Amino acid sequence: MALSPGTHCILPIERLRAMLGKQRGTAAFGVLEEVSQYLTQRQVSGVPLEDLQAQFHGFMRGPIAVARGYTREQLIDAAVRSVSAFGKVDDFFDESEPRDTPRHTIRTAQFLKTLKREVAGDDPAIKARFEKTVRPSIELPELTVDYAFRRWMLQITSLPATVKQAAHALRESQSKLYEIDLIRKNMQGNEVTPVLLVNEDVLYNLPLSSIAEDEANKMLDRLDRLAKSNGLELLRASSPFEAADVVAAWS
Repeated sequence: MALSPGTHCILPIERLRAMLGKQRGTAAFGVLEEVSQYLTQRQVSGVPLEDLQAQFHGFMRGPIAVARGYTREQLIDAAVRSVSAFGKVDDFFDESEPRDTPRHTIRTAQFLKTLKREVAGDDPAIKARFEKTVRPSIELPELTVDYAFRRWMLQITSLPATVKQAAHALRESQSKLYEIDLIRKNMQGNEVTPVLLVNEDVLYNLPLSSIAEDEANKMLDRLDRLAKSNGLELLRASSPFEAADVVAAWS
């Protein structure tokens, strides 16, 4: 079975923070993730390896080498071992939730960060719509919405890229569904349109094992049924740039 082309960031955020400090490590991870997503999109569109170029300065493509493995994990691990001093790539496939953004998995946090930059730019008023704190009634604690503007209440979640990520992804989606449903039910007659946006980039931009693909599709089906049963609109986006077009249209 042929694997889909893709570019991967093989340094986990925890290791980058240990090497560079928390703030610089987090920033470096965000840049690496954005570059890997961009290059994956270019590869999927048919751009040859020798013609790939990152969108930021300072990135260089090394010589093309061949690695072999029976699974995607083995293939990337073999590639990492051949060129890197950082050892195995296990941490890349065993994602944990970021310590400084406990509401999100790492992938959702990066998706939201890119979406915010694409939609808001340098406009502070639009930036304030993201991760907005809402308290629908005095009986409830403050709740956070990923994007809130006028009647739109948007929460974002991501499909898992591996079986190991599935538990984190499910916990994230359940929490966000609960929050947005709670807000809607306690808005005291104010019109609210709750929306769940699913980041499904793993189905289009990342090479998945058959087991991981099944896990992602199962979660997508589960979210679709939960959204329908709770009267929520479900949107799907294969990239933050695609999602930005939808969100910008609400302004």
